[in-house]
Amino acid sequence: MKRVLGERRNYWIAGTAIAFLGAALVRLISPEIEGTLGWVTLGGGHFLVIAGLVIIVFGTRRRPEDAFRPAGET
Repeated sequence: MKRVLGERRNYWIAGTAIAFLGAALVRLISPEIEGTLGWVTLGGGHFLVIAGLVIIVFGTRRRPEDAFRPAGET
């Protein structure tokens, strides 16, 4: 069985770091900021969380030639 991180470790590291940065923006920084800038940091934090998860998805995606291989084959 292929290791989870394997050759796409950079996707996992970058995606996790970006998602945690977005979560920090949403949970720690934006509640302390008032007005329009608070709403902008809130939206930016949500965007970074989603972007980080999308990057992790690219790290777990199969290669096109392996996409339709039957489950029993290795």
